[in-house]
Formats: sequence, structure tokens, C-alpha cells
Amino acid sequence: MHPLKSKIALITGASSGIGRSTAHQLAMRGCELILIARRKDKLQEVRLEILKEYPLAVIHLLPFDVNDPTLYVVLKRNWTRVDILINNAGLALGRDKFQDTNFDDQIQVLNTNMTATFKMVHTLLPGMLERESGDIINLCSVAGHLTYQGGAIYCASKHAVSAFTKTVREETAGRNVRVMQISPGMVETEFSKVRFNGDQKAADAVYANMNPLTPDDIARMMVFMLEQPRHVTIDEIITMATDQGTPTYVVRRNS
Repeated sequence: MHPLKSKIALITGASSGIGRSTAHQLAMRGCELILIARRKDKLQEVRLEILKEYPLAVIHLLPFDVNDPTLYVVLKRNWTRVDILINNAGLALGRDKFQDTNFDDQIQVLNTNMTATFKMVHTLLPGMLERESGDIINLCSVAGHLTYQGGAIYCASKHAVSAFTKTVREETAGRNVRVMQISPGMVETEFSKVRFNGDQKAADAVYANMNPLTPDDIARMMVFMLEQPRHVTIDEIITMATDQGTPTYVVRRNS
């Protein structure tokens, strides 16, 4: 298996959910971490959690929104040598049909899920190609393969990420840079709470009476992708909870 010790790993959306779990998993394997998220206090919590378990871990915090142009100036100045990029930051806002949405919200979804992913790869990929070494995992979604009502822009953004990942994978083939994606179904994180504007009751209903995936499940799968020998690229993992058949078909049991 491909050792990860001493690799520099950058994770966006690292303050909670899948990003947080991935930070723990990579720290356990000896990676130096660069953690990016909007909430500085939450990033500091993640750092303290990891250091409590792995006191020798090296962790750098960059409290930026992935849509902030200053972030990319900082990265180009200080962090062009990144071995592993995990493009995890993403969101959805609302479940209204497209004509009823707040379009400014939808632009924010596009910028966060799509444009920031493109920009992060554009910033860090040249260094990987120059060194002929690097791994990129983009967080896609089953919504990048299928669609559902109330998710027009979210689905569009994830379809774009999927096409982008596959294209860059083709463009970089033979350069020892692996460009991969993971497409989860229902994962119980803060995602639904954000989607429903902080409505915890609505968020809880998404996962009621079924067993969703957990952030640790996704983090373990990404580590599996990264630990493969260099001649092995796992282009994509598509994963859903056993209780989920499609983005909209979920088997729920009586409470």
C-alpha cells in the first residue's frame, strides 16, 4: 500500500463532517495537514482533537471561505507543495423547485461546489505536475450522476465536478498524478441543516428511521484510494447507504 506518512494534505471544509473525519484519518497516518474552513473556532477544535490523540501532528489552519480570492494568494505564496488535495467543501441551499429558488443562493452553491473546486485544482495541480507526484480527490455526489426535484443547481454543480474530474484525469494521465472522485449518497453531517437554513427538525427528518452513511465511512474510503500503489488509480467510488436505492428512494423503518 502507498504510505502517506509525511505527505502534505490539504482539506477544504475541514471544520466538520467528512472533512473533519478525513483530517483525523490522515493525521493518524502521519500526514502534515492544511485545514481550510470558514469557522476558525471549529478549525481550532479539530486541531485540538487531533493533537490530543496524535501530539506530534503538524497542523496548519487557514480560516478562509473557499470563495475568498485571498485564500488562493496565500496558497500560491506559501503552499504550492501539496501532495494530497481533498476538495470537500460544498453545500446545497433549499429544496424548492428551480423557479421558486433565491437565485443568489444558487450562485453561492455553484461558486462553492464548482468554481472553488476548479480554482483549487488550478492553483495546486501545476506543482504536482512539476514534481510528477500528487493526488486529488474531489467530493462529488450521487447527484453528479442522477437528478432529483428540488436540486437543480446542486445536481448541476455536481455533474460539472464529475465531468471536470474525469477530464483532468485524462489530461494528467502518465504524470504520476491521480485525479479521483468519491460520490456519496446520504451522509449524516451538517449538510442538511445548512440546506434547510438551520432548521434542525427538517434536517433530522432527512435521516429519520434509516441508517445513513457517516463521515468516517467516506473518510475511510478516501484513505483507501490514497493508499493504493502508484500505478493504481481508483477513478471513482460511488457509495450509498444500504437503506438508499437512489437519491430519492429511501427505505425507512417504523420508529
